[in-house]
Amino acid sequence: LLQFLFSQVFSTMVFSFSQRKALSIIPHITGALSVIGSLSILYDILKDRSRKLHRPYYRLLLGMSFFDVFASASLGMSTWPIPRGTEGVYGAIGTTQTCTAQGFFAQLILVSPFYNLMLAWYYLLLGKNKPLSEEAIASKYEKYMHAFAMIPVLFAVMGLPLTLYNSADLWCWIAAYPPTCKNKDGTHGPDWPCERGENAWLFRWTFFYAPLWFIITAITVMMIILTRAVRREEKQVIEMQKQTRLRRPSFKREEEIRREQHLQNYIPQREQPVHLERSKQMFYQAVFYVGAFYITYVFATLNRLTQLIGGDNIFVFMIMTSTLTPMQGFLNFLVYRHGPCVA
Repeated sequence: LLQFLFSQVFSTMVFSFSQRKALSIIPHITGALSVIGSLSILYDILKDRSRKLHRPYYRLLLGMSFFDVFASASLGMSTWPIPRGTEGVYGAIGTTQTCTAQGFFAQLILVSPFYNLMLAWYYLLLGKNKPLSEEAIASKYEKYMHAFAMIPVLFAVMGLPLTLYNSADLWCWIAAYPPTCKNKDGTHGPDWPCERGENAWLFRWTFFYAPLWFIITAITVMMIILTRAVRREEKQVIEMQKQTRLRRPSFKREEEIRREQHLQNYIPQREQPVHLERSKQMFYQAVFYVGAFYITYVFATLNRLTQLIGGDNIFVFMIMTSTLTPMQGFLNFLVYRHGPCVA
């Protein structure tokens, strides 16, 4: 029994009918959850726009959620837009045109990682050794943040004249057509010309995996820097509290203590924990958003690595990819509504 389950879960050959059916159905559910989550974030921000849209945090989150609605809805269509009769695909009822449309909007899923990187940068600017105010971030950096996050839109548009969007098994995306014109590793074979998606393997790397892995690395580095900054601030607060207690003679009256603090420009002890608590909340909020991003793409990354190494798909990675990739809007919503809140 264990051997059978292992062979089913880690199968690298042609998937069975039930496996293909599961791969097709699951994105309908998770994609719908993501659309609902992103729409909920948009509604919550816009209903209180007079207050929330004054802050860069909400404007960045608004941009990320807006594009996630289109990308998640596209991925949530799963195999429906794939041309009818495509071999080995369950539920394909579309045409070349519907496949191209899905592939274009599916490519917009990369906008979310770009905005995640900008959110990580935003948190870093707020939490570094010499933090900036939100007004300074808005005036100096925010326009560049939004411009940077629009790069995947350019990638998506470039894929249209290159006819890159074809059946990629789970949904329409950057792929060669017919599938027989490529080798197992994605490169093109010498014996069969591609009708569409010439050099699709190269554009997958250029338009998706290379930027995605760069963002994963950059966000990881930023979170390490932010972690060190928060810990450094915590140590400074503890040290200042110790110094304040040492400078307080026990026989002084409270009025004299407050006067001395004012004259010597000491920060009152009761204010320091409040400031530190806000820094910790900001740090945990950043960690949770980044965690949602990691969860979304970890299995897609593992699946791609196994394809590069072995040339075949592993079913457990494919099923997790089809489950989590369309789901980032829902995970962002959970962090937005139930994670640490920085007022």
